Amino acid sequence: MEYTTENLEKAVTLFYRTEAGQQAEAHHWLTEAQNSPQAWSFVWELLSPHRNSEVQFFAATTLHTKLMKHWNEVPEDHYELLKKRILEAIINYAMGPKIVLNRLCITLSAYIIHTVPAHWPNAFEELVSSFQPHHLPSVEPERVIWILLEILTVIPEEFQSTLLAISQRMRVRTVLQDVSKDILKVVEMCLTPLPTTGFEMTNLTTYLNAARCASAWIQLGGLNIDDCTSVMNLLINLTCFAYWNKMDPECMSSEEMELMEVTVEALTAIIQHPHTNRYQGLVMKCSADMLYKFEKILECERNSPECNKDIVAILYGLLVTIADVHSKIFINNLKSADPEEQRISFDLFNSILKCTNLPGLYPVDESSSTLTFGFWYTLQDDILSLETAECAQLLLMIKPYYRDLVCIMLRKSMYPLNEDGDWSLDDKEVFRCYRQDIADTFIYCYNVLNLEMLDILNTKLVEALHKNNATGLSSHIQWNEVETCLHAFGAIAESIELENLYLPKLMITIKEIPFRELHRKVMASALETVGSYSDWITEHPEMLENVLPLVISALDKPEVATSATMALKDLTHSCQKYLLPYADHILIAAQAALQGGTLKLAECSRLMYSIGKVLSILPIPRIMEYLNIILAPSFKEIQELLNVDPSPAVKTSLITRLKVLSSLFNSLCVKKPQTQIIEQPTVLVMQNTMPLYKVIGEKYGTSNDVMEELSVLFKYVVTTLLDDCTPLINDILQLVVTVYRECPQSNILMVAKTVVIMFGNEDQFRAIMHQLLHEIVTTTLQMCAQLNSANQLAEKTDVLEGFFAMMAQLYKKIPQVVFASGLDTAALFQCAVLCLSLPEAQTLKLCASFLVNFISQSRDTAQASVVQNYGESLVLRILLNLGSTAPRSSVDIFSDLLLALNKKYCDNLSRWLNTLLAQEDFPSPRISRQQKEHFIRQVLREKANKRKLCDSVLEFTLICRGILREDPNMP
Repeated sequence: MEYTTENLEKAVTLFYRTEAGQQAEAHHWLTEAQNSPQAWSFVWELLSPHRNSEVQFFAATTLHTKLMKHWNEVPEDHYELLKKRILEAIINYAMGPKIVLNRLCITLSAYIIHTVPAHWPNAFEELVSSFQPHHLPSVEPERVIWILLEILTVIPEEFQSTLLAISQRMRVRTVLQDVSKDILKVVEMCLTPLPTTGFEMTNLTTYLNAARCASAWIQLGGLNIDDCTSVMNLLINLTCFAYWNKMDPECMSSEEMELMEVTVEALTAIIQHPHTNRYQGLVMKCSADMLYKFEKILECERNSPECNKDIVAILYGLLVTIADVHSKIFINNLKSADPEEQRISFDLFNSILKCTNLPGLYPVDESSSTLTFGFWYTLQDDILSLETAECAQLLLMIKPYYRDLVCIMLRKSMYPLNEDGDWSLDDKEVFRCYRQDIADTFIYCYNVLNLEMLDILNTKLVEALHKNNATGLSSHIQWNEVETCLHAFGAIAESIELENLYLPKLMITIKEIPFRELHRKVMASALETVGSYSDWITEHPEMLENVLPLVISALDKPEVATSATMALKDLTHSCQKYLLPYADHILIAAQAALQGGTLKLAECSRLMYSIGKVLSILPIPRIMEYLNIILAPSFKEIQELLNVDPSPAVKTSLITRLKVLSSLFNSLCVKKPQTQIIEQPTVLVMQNTMPLYKVIGEKYGTSNDVMEELSVLFKYVVTTLLDDCTPLINDILQLVVTVYRECPQSNILMVAKTVVIMFGNEDQFRAIMHQLLHEIVTTTLQMCAQLNSANQLAEKTDVLEGFFAMMAQLYKKIPQVVFASGLDTAALFQCAVLCLSLPEAQTLKLCASFLVNFISQSRDTAQASVVQNYGESLVLRILLNLGSTAPRSSVDIFSDLLLALNKKYCDNLSRWLNTLLAQEDFPSPRISRQQKEHFIRQVLREKANKRKLCDSVLEFTLICRGILREDPNMP
């Protein structure tokens, strides 16, 4: 359909006023219209005042899109005309519709980005001068100021989102930073209160736009805090004015709220500027000003029955940012001889502590306490990094804050007593994440307090368990008070090393907790705490008698089975050598829990891992007795599943049993003296059940899900037993070859890679390794040839990724084994080059990784002729990808290839690049001969600096695709 104004109007109407199918069709056609060269013509007709606002908005959007994406289509001699027409359109739409005017202002900003400084050197002076009320008498003065601020505001945003040549970007950035101070003066004029009346709520819109403009330019990074002192004072005072003079005393309007958000955003941008810490005096002065003015607002909100959460979050967010970004300044002030400087630091820390201690539960009652956690980390981290004497002095000064913080977070991390009450699932998930943040913050507290924190937690836990009421009689235990103490103890477990006072008390206390009388979460947290101290228990094995009975008794309780199996897994992993007295109790309980049928798959897998760890310390005859009992049901079920026809349900059951077996084989390994030869129980089990695995390979060889689990099982057997698994290698590799030959898949390659890397150099396996590699490579090359001829190569990217990941590792670690396998390395190299045409980034990355390793080792492995014969086809593929097909994110990948070629085959690379790029319109008609020559020089020059090479490759790519125009200053 032709791009006429009538057709375009109809399409826009269809897009806005029809059902989804027609809407999508109209959108597709309109997008094509926007990208067409004709858009430069029809856009002005559609901007005619008599069109409806939807058509006008489409036209303004199209104009912006053309400037953003197709600037190279504008001849230089049309620049002035284009500017004139955009300015005229802005004036024509000065009084609305606002949505169209806004898009035109953005369009002018995009034009400025493309034309400064070369074609419109005085853009900003002319802009400010042109949009003055006395120059546009037909437009309301307030609207003129609005337009000027709107254009200025979006210029930094357009700069960030517009693609420019590197040199052009640097020039534009310089111009923008040079004019930043002048723009700030314009903003100050708009924000300055009148001498007689001060700030006025009637000017709220202007204040809002000016503050937004200030924020945009400050975030650009060209202004230091000393450039912004005047505007900072204005923004601080304006924030306070908006709050204390709101139209409705009960609540703020949306516009008033937005003004506060924008002013605070601008203040935050100034505070976060990387050079701000050079101006310590100014930082202190401005921080104190904000702290004491905003703390009054926060105090008012904290005391209000209807607290405005948004205001609290905005202001506390700013104060926390000040403290976090400039923590070193406030830490230094703690040692200052000036009491005023000390006071500011203490008051700031107190304010942040009040934020952490906001009343109510997060996220239902308050939403700001989470803002403070990063600061509490920064404060202790900065102090602990100081020299010992200074650190000790400062720790004494901040310990009171962290002591209070521990008590506050014990309260804040408590579940509500009616935990299953009114909370939504989203609230519960947010609270779970919040508790994890608190757990991390407990670690920071421990770094400061050490044993003091353990004392606090122990005292709180004992108080919670032995609470007395006013008459001195024991009162009912509040389960959430007990649980939160256990949660805190668990959080700091990894930080505690040698501790012999409080942790033994904790383990004894856990044994005495009346779990049956309390919520299930208390037992879950107790189990998690026990698991987290498994490493400590290794040094205090006598504590096992306090905690193992709890863990074992919880295995058959579905509500805490997850925590119990995790705790048992931790204990059996860390304390394995001390478990012999408890082995039978653990194995009998674990077996009963497995047979109970209530455990989930993950719980069964963890339990089987623990069984493997416990069995590993028993004599082999007893191991086999237990294995016969524990595994017999699983293998019987697998046999039954293999006797019926495959179905989704059968497949799921089979996967479940393979997962559980994998967990056992991941942990079952009997340690033996170096001189003793024993046959590992796992080997005996695997030899007896290998026929089952072969049947699985035959019946389910085409099922990726089943083969993934079988591959994991084999991998665990090999990596757990190491040299002891040699009796199984032939059977495993034969199954790998059989399955891969029948149906190439990436899962089975994981096993092949592991085995070849581990045993590739062993004489007894050399022949089968060579056969394995030969079969896998031949099968893969045949698959690629067939798929490529049918144009279906993209359907097997997962296999190709697994294959080239394996080959890259083998080339890197044991290249001699690969090259001794009689592989057709030339075909392998060509296959990798072919696969570089695939669109998936991961496939490109792994193919390139293989090629880089091949090229890097080619001269040492007698493969130089392969690179010399087929390197030109590789360079051709790279250039084609860069010029048209590859995702832009793959620039790094192709840079690695060019770097490898340049290091090992510089002369060849030079010849190939010059030959290929000498072709007319290759790889794109948009790139000139001079740009190609520049690109070749850049590539050949960068033999070590990958970052610079990536920049050159990216610029080449963007020019080829018409995103960047030719840079007139390019050498």
